[in-house]
Amino acid sequence: MKFGLFFGAGAEVGYGLPLGGKFAIDLFRQDNTKEKSALREVLNGLNNLTMYATKWLPDNYKGKRIHAFGKTEFRSLIESSIEYRKATIVERLNAFDQLAANALDSCDIKQEILEQKFKEFTGKDYGSEIYSQEIKVNPTLTGNVLLFESEFYSAVLDVIRKEGDTADIEKYATSILQLLIGAYGQELVQKVNQEIFTKAPDDLTILDDISGMFRLEFDKIGNTALGLLLASGARCEVNDTSGIQDILLAVLQEALELLFTEVLDYQSLIDSHWRYLYSPREDWAKFTKMVIFLHTTRSYMLQQLEANIDADAEGYYHDMLKLLDSSDTIEAIGTANYNNLIERVCGKIIEKTSIYHLNGSVNDFYNPYKNTVIHDDDGKIPTDQIHVPFMLTQSGVKPLTSISMSRRYVELFDKFKETDAIIAIGYNFNIDDNHINGLFRQLIEDEGKTLFWVTPIDEKSDGHLTKTLEEKMRLPTSVRDQVHIVRVNRESRQTDDGLLWVDQIRATLAESSVESSEAK
Repeated sequence: MKFGLFFGAGAEVGYGLPLGGKFAIDLFRQDNTKEKSALREVLNGLNNLTMYATKWLPDNYKGKRIHAFGKTEFRSLIESSIEYRKATIVERLNAFDQLAANALDSCDIKQEILEQKFKEFTGKDYGSEIYSQEIKVNPTLTGNVLLFESEFYSAVLDVIRKEGDTADIEKYATSILQLLIGAYGQELVQKVNQEIFTKAPDDLTILDDISGMFRLEFDKIGNTALGLLLASGARCEVNDTSGIQDILLAVLQEALELLFTEVLDYQSLIDSHWRYLYSPREDWAKFTKMVIFLHTTRSYMLQQLEANIDADAEGYYHDMLKLLDSSDTIEAIGTANYNNLIERVCGKIIEKTSIYHLNGSVNDFYNPYKNTVIHDDDGKIPTDQIHVPFMLTQSGVKPLTSISMSRRYVELFDKFKETDAIIAIGYNFNIDDNHINGLFRQLIEDEGKTLFWVTPIDEKSDGHLTKTLEEKMRLPTSVRDQVHIVRVNRESRQTDDGLLWVDQIRATLAESSVESSEAK
């Protein structure tokens, strides 16, 4: 059998690396002094007599201040998240007990300890009283607030009402409530702005000017979350001996971080600043902000790789190599991940030329002046002109038009065409990756390829997941038989039948081959 494989961030969690959204928050906590110094060194080394320096860069570029993103940009990220991902915010906060349970796991605190500490402090059983009848939200805003039915959030309110120092807990409880009400408020404002007139003639254009008159005061919604997220780099250290206030604070911190890990719309920041990479002369501040941000991102990713990688762990990359134990072959590997972990694990067995980083990587560098992407296996950053790490560019169309990047897509597509099956692991087919999703769609719809989607076991049915894929990839139902869901345990990567995902896919293909032969 010939296989093609494609990996997303979820494939690397088992190696100790965080999911993709986590870094978006941490980036704003990083010290970028080193990156500023490196850019200054490049600027000082440029030849002042070239057209590059005299026409493309601004006057006195060697002496100009180098800027970086700060609180203003992070605040705009939170505003954008509330505006564009309000549905997810509402969904997560209305299921706050599940979010709190995930945070408890992250803090390594058992539910029984939480309940015991709560009873010792309040004299009440955890969950025996909730606030759904005591606190009501104005029905004009929404009639569907479930936060006050949460046992955990109700416990937080109980502790706040007791005597003691709960100032930090109150900040987090307030922030969560602000985000929920803000998300509902944004939905209401958007609806009112779009439907000020429920009926009007099309030729009365003056009515078009009476729109967009209402807006939320995002400063009152996001400022609390902004301050808490930027300040919470060092988490509360809690254990079984900690008091209820410390435990609640740690869980609230982690819950807020988990929420924004999922919804933080960092892509909007990239989209709004990417174009300034092409015009440093017009806006030097935004140009340098983007340059520093991308270099800081690369530094952070490399630090994460070195600090968190578990060299002894076995994960999807090791599993993949088991395909080669028999007569199976791996035609090509695609990845949406930026780091070079896959090369570290597989580089001695699989040719690096068979691995395609479609969203760029820590070893890819983009020259906005020439619209070219170069690759360096050693990660050596060019200094002849200003280059930025080529990553976070899902919406950056121009870099994808460079010859080297276009060739990656075409080569991977052509190699996937030669396979018997394509396997996607840890990849969610999100809208930001539609440039990759289109590749899969054409392989399935036009080339008749079979796709196996390896995904963690959860409560969703196979039918639901298949429909989700059809929506994300714009697939017709006529090709549904070509899409297979492979559910695996997150830790063991095995199916409910105890088969490793590799073996499950082999078994499915063997069964299909037998059925096909019998049909003939």
